[in-house]
Amino acid sequence: MANADFSPKQDQTPGGFDAGSYREAAPKTETARLTPAQQKLVGLEAALPAALRTQGAALALSVVVMLAAFFGVGGAKLKAKANEAAKWYTVGVSADGGYTLSEELTTRANTAANILTTGVNTLGADNAEVLAAQDALSVFNNDLDGVNTGKTRMHAIYEDNAALGAAIDQLYAKLQEQAADPMKMGAVQGQYGQFNSAATIIGNLTYNEKVYDYQKDTGGFPASVLKSLFGVKEVEPFA
Repeated sequence: MANADFSPKQDQTPGGFDAGSYREAAPKTETARLTPAQQKLVGLEAALPAALRTQGAALALSVVVMLAAFFGVGGAKLKAKANEAAKWYTVGVSADGGYTLSEELTTRANTAANILTTGVNTLGADNAEVLAAQDALSVFNNDLDGVNTGKTRMHAIYEDNAALGAAIDQLYAKLQEQAADPMKMGAVQGQYGQFNSAATIIGNLTYNEKVYDYQKDTGGFPASVLKSLFGVKEVEPFA
């Protein structure tokens, strides 16, 4: 008689699974958080043309950041310099003794308006010199508001200032022709004097020198790249 086999039998049910072969699901890995500098790099890389979105480009940007750190030029430092330079337009430069480009341009606008009022009252609203001065002042005021709000480039108000000066000169010359004594024209003569005085002050300001020094200081590599990387707005000369 054959001996009975009392050993445990394996479950042979088709379609079943071996509990011993079951593997526990791998834990989900958390997404790595990027540093602010890395986030900037990702944003800049995304803005690049597709052909430049390569590991090489990313490496180059990383090198720029490392070089900036080596030379002590960081985004925060550049922004601080830019913010200081931007104030020169309204606050002025210490060497200019309290005179500011913003204030003198405003003086030009206000005195031009007063001279224009005298021109309308004396020569008539349809006078050619009056109309030319009105047009020049309108453009000047529009661009001056734009510069003050950061919407207009500085070179535009520079050109407008020259055009306004020429128009007011011609208008004042016309007023002198109508005056009994061209050298004694009362209030309008004083306004014309202030208008020209503001132009003289603007010409002697050191604003442009400071801006050019700032541009030279921040225009080289890697600072120039970091200015774009960190969205640092350029400060422009009055030229």
